[in-house]
Amino acid sequence: MVAAGILDEDDRVELIDGMLVEMSPAGPRHSAVVEWLSAHLVKASGDGYRVRAQDTLLTPGGGFFQPDVFVIEPISRDRLPDRALLVVEVAYTSRRHDHWKAGTYAIAGVRDYWIVDVARDEVLVHRKPRGGTYESVERFIPGDTIGLLFDAPPVDVAALLAR
Repeated sequence: MVAAGILDEDDRVELIDGMLVEMSPAGPRHSAVVEWLSAHLVKASGDGYRVRAQDTLLTPGGGFFQPDVFVIEPISRDRLPDRALLVVEVAYTSRRHDHWKAGTYAIAGVRDYWIVDVARDEVLVHRKPRGGTYESVERFIPGDTIGLLFDAPPVDVAALLAR
């Protein structure tokens, strides 16, 4: 769509069920969480994983999301990823929308889906995808740590959500 001139490279949209959905611009706290988590994961990932921030992740059915942060196994540079080890959405005004995305991520087989809710100072960790839902959803708050499902150090929730 960018090549055809329909969208500009800087347009913040996602293709969901055949419809383009405009995303709100990120605020300073949202951006700080994305930056902190990206840096933590890049340091931890080494050569075995790739960390992408606000990039395209193809979804089942021909759509795409642009998660705030996601981790993938290395892939060819000439294709977009269609699976991820970890997907993180940072919610400030998008909490309901990010909860809705859980079904798509579960269908895609994302084993670790996080919603970092900066307004409520919590992280909701969705695990054990089954069909279009997650069997496990846990809430983490400052003082907790979240272990990752791949070889990387845990995430300190207080550091992640620091103001």
